[in-house]
Amino acid sequence: MDWILLGTTASLIALGLMMVYSSSSDLGYREYQNPAYFFQRQLIWLAIGGTILFVVSRIEYHHWMKVSILIMFATVMMLLLLVLFSKERQLLGQSISPVELAKLAVVVYIGHWLASKGDLLRKLPYGLLPFTIMVGIVAGLVLAQPDISEAMVIVMVAVAMFFLAGAELLQFVIGIGGGIGAFVLVINQIPQAMSRLQGWGADWKNPLSSSNVQLKQGLLALGSGGLLGLGPGSGRMKYRWLPAAHTDSIFAILGEELGLIGGLLVIGLFALFVYRGFRIAAKAPDPFGRLLASGITCWIGFQALINMAVVTGTMPFTGIALPFISVGGSSLVTCLIGVGILLSISRAIDLPPRAEKG
Repeated sequence: MDWILLGTTASLIALGLMMVYSSSSDLGYREYQNPAYFFQRQLIWLAIGGTILFVVSRIEYHHWMKVSILIMFATVMMLLLLVLFSKERQLLGQSISPVELAKLAVVVYIGHWLASKGDLLRKLPYGLLPFTIMVGIVAGLVLAQPDISEAMVIVMVAVAMFFLAGAELLQFVIGIGGGIGAFVLVINQIPQAMSRLQGWGADWKNPLSSSNVQLKQGLLALGSGGLLGLGPGSGRMKYRWLPAAHTDSIFAILGEELGLIGGLLVIGLFALFVYRGFRIAAKAPDPFGRLLASGITCWIGFQALINMAVVTGTMPFTGIALPFISVGGSSLVTCLIGVGILLSISRAIDLPPRAEKG
């Protein structure tokens, strides 16, 4: 088993728990008269996710091929229920986020589908066309929330897997061009997205005079941290100054309290995670293992990159959790399931290759 990957994940979670308590203590006290409210909930989800990780890491990863269709069907149904009957992005009293499950479902299903196609993937009717329809359905249901950032992650991961599966460059270019065109069309139909995009352009001229409070306060938090930070628990922006300090903007609080050194440490841990994930993918004994490991690695890597890019103003503002660190039960559990699958694949690296079943 890849102990370096497991240790990297544990380090990110440990940093996350520290930052969850620090960033949410004021909100927990004001809302629930308990400074450790969110910290305790995160510990519960960690216990659940850690248990599932252990179980999944012991399951032979080819078993995911048998349930990939069922997982995808259940995920699409939950997303559809969310669109039709709920005004929120969660089900069961905001306990379960189908969007988080969708990312895992897409990786498993698309990995199985791509691995079963072989050379047929290079033919338009068997490759790009059905791939576009499948990914478009899931991304469209996520966009209907509306949740642009999560839809972006799903599309980016699926396209990366499609390319890594051996699609021709022409198909890749057509897919990217079509995806950008569809994205522009959808963005133009969502007023909230257009206003954020236009505001992001203005933010580049003078970020600190921006009307985007979350970006402005996040940059102030990062800047005030300096090289070494104000110290764990000593941040000031979490006291009602920075919206979503314990979720989308937790990287800004981390930079304020742990400084540039802490921020670089987190970036380094994610870089090591991505390296180990792709190393497992490169050494996997079969196409399904390679695509599954690559998809999980891209998913967690892209999500971390987008979150930090948004906090630093490099990308237009959109809400997305920082894996393993932000408060969020569904995000933490699904990411840990992904790690469990990666560990399962790493355990099979020394085994002889296995013939794929369609």
